[in-house]
Amino acid sequence: MKKKGFTLIELLVVIAIIAMLLAILMPALNKVKKIAARVVCGTNLKGLGTAQTVYANDYRGEYVVQGSKTNPTWSTDGSINYWAIATVPWGDSTQTPELTIGTSLYMLVREADVSPKSFVCPAGSEKVFDGKNTNMLDITQLWDFGGDGSTQNPTNSVSYSYHQPYRGGDTTPAGNNGKKSKYAASDTRSASFAMMADKSPFFDAKLSFNTSATQSDFTNFRAPLNLGAVPTDWTSIDKWKVGVANAQPHDRDGQNVMYADGHNAYETRSDVGTKNDNIYTTWETATPGTVEKSWRIGAMGSTPQGCFPKSQDDSFLVNDKLPTQTFP
Repeated sequence: MKKKGFTLIELLVVIAIIAMLLAILMPALNKVKKIAARVVCGTNLKGLGTAQTVYANDYRGEYVVQGSKTNPTWSTDGSINYWAIATVPWGDSTQTPELTIGTSLYMLVREADVSPKSFVCPAGSEKVFDGKNTNMLDITQLWDFGGDGSTQNPTNSVSYSYHQPYRGGDTTPAGNNGKKSKYAASDTRSASFAMMADKSPFFDAKLSFNTSATQSDFTNFRAPLNLGAVPTDWTSIDKWKVGVANAQPHDRDGQNVMYADGHNAYETRSDVGTKNDNIYTTWETATPGTVEKSWRIGAMGSTPQGCFPKSQDDSFLVNDKLPTQTFP
């Protein structure tokens, strides 16, 4: 008896059905993949919060701030930048390195057994720091996420922003801008104080500053949460206006945020700090006249070193930048 095979029409129908199923399932699979990356990213951040708590238990409640007992220089040009390693070789205990945000966070690798992998969010473009160096030092002997001739640096090896630990542009009292800030994070902060989060949009080299971004092109720009007058209904703000102030790795839908008490949450807005503080910008003044507006909008100056927390309640989460990266 002759077996009957598929006809050409039947084969085409099967192929068409498979194509339709793939078209239906692919968006769902992509969404699941993004959610999975977001969860891993949040888990990493939670682990960093635990490490900060462990560190604080050994250092009188203080979270990591490199060089806090010395008179350091904050990078080569006084900005949030990566460390010019050529001036201070890795492992040279007689000198204090020029500081970056990375040098502070790297203390968790040196003293809290945190893997460099924990500093990389799978949804971002950063790569895990491999620790390779010309001096053949162990990873716990290094100062930062790159340098010493390495192609890596804190900008492309750290996915998370950290509350500004240095004095920066704060000239009261006068002194070196690399000293520990009087508003550096510690375990005395409230559970509403944001201490770390996904990379700040202001320090993301993939984004350009544009205050006139529109609904169709906002994904390429960064800007404060510009609300103008304080709205009576904060839930009525256009979604794209909120998105332009969110982190880039999660499609501007939101960011993972870790708070001072160690808990973390995925937030769909950037104004989730104390009293609706915008976690990626500083207050406009130390005592805002219109509290909600000033805290939610905040300010980012033309140079990042000019920005610094204005109060114990002012979260200002920052990253390192490349020397070639410009600010508005």
